[in-house]
Amino acid sequence: MGNHALRHQVEALKLLHELNGTWRVRSDAEGRGPQTVAERARESQFSRLVDILSQIISIEQDLIGPLSEDLRSFLLRHKDSVDLKNICLRMAVSDAGCQSDRNLKELRVCLQLIVDNLLSALRDENSLSSLGAVRRLVGIFTTFPDM
Repeated sequence: MGNHALRHQVEALKLLHELNGTWRVRSDAEGRGPQTVAERARESQFSRLVDILSQIISIEQDLIGPLSEDLRSFLLRHKDSVDLKNICLRMAVSDAGCQSDRNLKELRVCLQLIVDNLLSALRDENSLSSLGAVRRLVGIFTTFPDM
């Protein structure tokens, strides 16, 4: 089950990268003037959330090998990853895409939940890999954009 959850996260990341590219191409093709401050802020928040997901995936991949099977299956919770992928799919088919404040907020909340669940699962582990992961996750948690 853990590998399925990670696969959903990787697919969600691919969707976000495609969405970011499509959004930029669409903006350029429309020939609109300069972006508004709100549009630039949303684009910055979106980029930050994509970066956070990349970091989460990297941490989980680093943890898969050295941890026990019970902890591995807990870390990569299938439901959270499916929710993440569904949010990304909805963003991809929406006309507003990543320009919607609601979509960005849902993406942020989902990623925060994943980070919080990872921190909870790793709290009682006493391995070097888990201590490093906890430090990286705390760093991620403090960098979530305000919305």
